[in-house]
Amino acid sequence: MASDNGLSQKSLGFVSVRQRLDQGYFGGYLLVNSVARPLEFHCTVPVQPTRAQSILFGPTLEEFLCGEQIARALLSRAKVQPHVVLVDAPAVLCARQWIDLPILWITGESASSVDHGFQYPGFQRHASQYAQITQGPYTFACLDSYRGDLELVDWMIEAGAMELDLKEPFERIVEALAEAHPRSKVA
Repeated sequence: MASDNGLSQKSLGFVSVRQRLDQGYFGGYLLVNSVARPLEFHCTVPVQPTRAQSILFGPTLEEFLCGEQIARALLSRAKVQPHVVLVDAPAVLCARQWIDLPILWITGESASSVDHGFQYPGFQRHASQYAQITQGPYTFACLDSYRGDLELVDWMIEAGAMELDLKEPFERIVEALAEAHPRSKVA
């Protein structure tokens, strides 16, 4: 049996945050092993900003909710730390300021045909605030102040992670969020 240290060296974390306009923001964290089998899964209850938060945080509200509140909470609950965390929305990247783990955004939206009423958070920084690298079919980005995180792309190549469909785990997260938080039926 592998130790936690060996396991974490071969595991990838995936964080997805989505929004339903009528319910708020939902987050899910999936930790997978080297063949994309789940090791851990955590999800949040819907997070709905107050009117005061909307006013006070202004254009940074989604970054605060998605990164600082949701992703930070999800990653803090994990029993095993992954080698790198991949996210599918740029608003989640700010979690890096509170979590000592490399966080990379796989740019572009997932090709999932089932959205379950979820949408991506709309927040995006100016392009100059991201560092990015393209490797194969993926473009990875991180906050410019953490550009060293991009070195993990080389590790992903060496570890064989690039042979996986790196967007597919996000689809699993969205499916699990929809299962945990079904849309209410209208009579």
